[in-house]
Amino acid sequence: MSLAACLLAYSLAVAVLGPPLLDRLTRSGVAPRLGVAVWTMAMGSVVASWVGAAGLLGVELYRAWGQVDLLLAGCFATLRAWVDGGHGGFLQAGLEVLIALTVLAMALLAGRLVAALRRAGRDTRRHAEAAVLATRGAPRGPGGTLVVDAAQRSVYCLAGRSPAIVITRGALDALDDTQLAAVLAHERAHLTGHHHQLLAFTSALAKILPGLRLFTEGTTQIGRLVEMRADDVAAHRHGGHTVVDALLALTIGTTVPASALGAATEPGIADRVERLLFPLDRARSRRTQSAVLGALLLVPAITAIIVLTGSPLCLTPFSA
Repeated sequence: MSLAACLLAYSLAVAVLGPPLLDRLTRSGVAPRLGVAVWTMAMGSVVASWVGAAGLLGVELYRAWGQVDLLLAGCFATLRAWVDGGHGGFLQAGLEVLIALTVLAMALLAGRLVAALRRAGRDTRRHAEAAVLATRGAPRGPGGTLVVDAAQRSVYCLAGRSPAIVITRGALDALDDTQLAAVLAHERAHLTGHHHQLLAFTSALAKILPGLRLFTEGTTQIGRLVEMRADDVAAHRHGGHTVVDALLALTIGTTVPASALGAATEPGIADRVERLLFPLDRARSRRTQSAVLGALLLVPAITAIIVLTGSPLCLTPFSA
């Protein structure tokens, strides 16, 4: 049970101390892809630690069935007096309730997560179908895009079985050829990078765990960073100034559905423009973020090794 306690302590430390540290580390967007990995790993490792701790606790309680007094004596020495005083039956019942509630809580969280992901996928499919219907019979735009006859300046992509890039007539009129090519490169970067799926997963976690800043703020920061990553892909092919000009041209009158990712959408338009115009030194930030990512990977890796090798840390005194 000591390993389960370590996992819970680790998850608490990351959930509490992680958000301000990771925000300071990744806010500039110097290495956006690495920043996305750091936030995602922090969120994923916390969830994995909860699941691992619950699993280890369940295994230990199962193995200690009928010997709960010894389990408690090994894990919580301060409760030995209670156990010796004949309260073992009461504590056994309490632990049975505890494990049942733990399993139920995990099942409920998993169910809510799956439901949220299904809703996000359904919304995306519905909007894609609506976009196809709205452009039925109309010729495809540049790069096979769906052109919607609307005055708003919007360009966005929709993931799913048939990924699509949607562009309005207003956006086509506002962009020249080079700017349009940069915007399309930005949208394709979202699709090839599977940014929709990543944001659907983190958004679902934020919705089912709204009280934890790691998940709510993490989702917002990942949203900023994937836009910056797509900007970098477009800038590498068409130049940073071209991407900036395209962003500014699309900023006025832009509307993008919640289920889509658009080039000129918030959050962080000003930050995105600034980093494209005034690039920062990436080497130091990459080293720091890589070190943090390694630290976040270390605890789950050590835990897996301990569990797989059957280390004594996984065993309680009665099972030796």
